[in-house]
This record gives sequence, structure tokens and C-alpha cells, in this order.
Amino acid sequence: MKFRLIRLLILSILAFITFPVFGQEKSDKNDYKAEIGIIGGASYYIGDASSTFFDYQNIKSALGGFFRYKIDNRIAFKGELISTVIAGSGIENQAFAADIVGEYNFFDLEQDPYKRFSKIYSPYLLAGVGLMNYDYQAVNMTNPSFVFGLGMKLKLGNRLNLNLQWSNRLLLADNIEGVAKYNNMNNLNGLNIFNNDFISSLTIGVSFDIWKKECNCMNLHQED
Repeated sequence: MKFRLIRLLILSILAFITFPVFGQEKSDKNDYKAEIGIIGGASYYIGDASSTFFDYQNIKSALGGFFRYKIDNRIAFKGELISTVIAGSGIENQAFAADIVGEYNFFDLEQDPYKRFSKIYSPYLLAGVGLMNYDYQAVNMTNPSFVFGLGMKLKLGNRLNLNLQWSNRLLLADNIEGVAKYNNMNNLNGLNIFNNDFISSLTIGVSFDIWKKECNCMNLHQED
């Protein structure tokens, strides 16, 4: 089932990338305030019921979407929703995460060949907070998390973008396993300073620029 979802997501991304974008002008550059996009990839869980990093048996699909508001070409704020599965020794629980993060691009992300520090790609850092919803011992729970990670952005066109991201969610609770007998079974929580559960996701996504900026044309026709 998960491989079918991953294949469907890949086909959707390819279709989105190759779909012609009408009404664009070469002068648009990066003149949009926001992006909306879809993401897909894989995630894994580290906690009392899983003691191995990148254990292929416990890697599960991750699907979601995001909205990014660009303050300028370096700084942005992003809201992200993602659905995944928490898998470990004898557990497999559905989980949903909602995050709000700030992003910092290392380069000015825009299509401007005349600007020295502008590029159509940029690595970036992200950090923020979130909420995670999951089942614990047949009881639905929601707990806060600390979110951090890094990624790479690439402009595929005037309004089309590619995003590759590795994000981490440190849950401010130690009960995501959902079965009492697994609580601290492997003494694993000593791996992080907060002694709590941890979820990591590697995703790829595509986004489309929306919300066009107003033109600042005051000096457009001024002579030197």
C-alpha cells in the first residue's frame, strides 16, 4: 500500500512539473509573496520501541502539504501538515503533524542574472514548533513538538519550485509508542537531552507561487 502511494505521489509531482504554466511573464522573477505545495517521502521514529537509526523495516511513507510566506528572498515562514505512521517493535500507529517554522535561505532565491548574490537554488535552515496527534493506548492524544532541519530549494520556472527537506520533530512527551510495556524498554530515551520521542522525515515536494506583489514602479523610468 505504501509503495502504491509513493508511486502515485511521484507521478503527481512529474505531472505537476511538466504541466505548462500559463500567463507567466519573464519579468515576474520572484514577484510573489507566497507558495503552496505538496510533499511526499519517508519518515522513521526513534523512541522506546525502536532502537536503530534508519531501520528500513520501520521506515514509512510521509505525505502532506505546505504554505510558505516569503518575507524577502532570504527569510520565510511556513505552515506544514504531514501524515505518517509510527512503526517500531510491535507498534504501528497513525500520526499527524502540524508545524509552523521559520526558514533562512543562504542565497537570494530569485531569477535575476544581474544581481550578484541571487541564485535559482539555495540551501536553507528551518526551526519552529508544532503539534502531533496520535493514538496512545487507544486514546487519541495531541502534544507539542520542537521542529528543526535543513533543506534545498530550486526554482524550476518563474512560479514553479522544487523542495528537498530533512525535518526532525522532537516530541515534548514520552508516550508515542502507544503500548505501556514498551515504555523505556530499550533505555533508548537517553539518546536525546529531553528524554522524549523523536520523528525524522525526508521529503521532496513541488510548490507554485501565488499572491503577486504590487509593482514598485516609482523609479522604473527615471534616468541617471
